[in-house]
Amino acid sequence: MKIFISYSTKDLDIVNLFAEHLRPFGEVTYWAEDKELGKEAWETIFSWIDSSDVVLALITGSTVARAMSVGQEIGRAKAQNKNIIPIVSSTVPTTELGFLSGTTYQVIDPSDPYAAVLEITKTIKRYNLVEKQNQNTALVLAGLAFFILIFSNK
Repeated sequence: MKIFISYSTKDLDIVNLFAEHLRPFGEVTYWAEDKELGKEAWETIFSWIDSSDVVLALITGSTVARAMSVGQEIGRAKAQNKNIIPIVSSTVPTTELGFLSGTTYQVIDPSDPYAAVLEITKTIKRYNLVEKQNQNTALVLAGLAFFILIFSNK
């Protein structure tokens, strides 16, 4: 599973906490940790979003103050029909959610983010389980198709 985290740089400590808890379930990418010097920023970020299975959008007061970058990332994720999980600070009015307005989100207290981290971890575990079940189903179907092909030629 691939997980992309969209956030404001002022929330990096919270993002690092999420990443630490989510790495056992897949590859986690976000700008501060995964950028490559000399690469074009938006091309890199969009490639991470395009290849992700889940996009986490951390929306705090810092995000709302400088929302353009996160808005571009969420817009890209929506255009790619990605699973987007908003994580919204209790201090952010719902009128500030833009593309995410009307989407069910996880509330986070930036001064004590652990409850939100645990809830998001549970959600990612469920996504990961579904993904593995889908992979197993695809393998079984491929195996059946292979046997049918072999035995139909005899």
